[in-house]
Amino acid sequence: MIRKFFPSLAIIILASALSACTAPGGRSSSSSDTTASTDATSSASTAAANNYGTPAMCDAQPVQNLVGQKFTSAVNDQARNGAGARLVRVLKPGEVMTMEYNQERLNVILDEQGAISALRCG
Repeated sequence: MIRKFFPSLAIIILASALSACTAPGGRSSSSSDTTASTDATSSASTAAANNYGTPAMCDAQPVQNLVGQKFTSAVNDQARNGAGARLVRVLKPGEVMTMEYNQERLNVILDEQGAISALRCG
């Protein structure tokens, strides 16, 4: 009797796992579902865009002249604006850095004296 119970339990677990993969309401994806997800994606992109509706792409090349300067809030603003970045991440010696790439972020790498040693996007 126990042997008959376990295969039935396995079928129930498998069926519930597969039902979790279906679209809400048990219906298949249609073109209206695709349009709704595209609209959600484009609105998320617009929310992360600058005032002109285009993504804020960082370019560290124009601010390379700041390497060697002492890092201050004024230099922070100058670097962010000059690179066209929306975000700035300051990395001090010995700090752990995550490896996710963000096209809107300027990474400011400092040396032991608090001077900028490198500027990179990402």
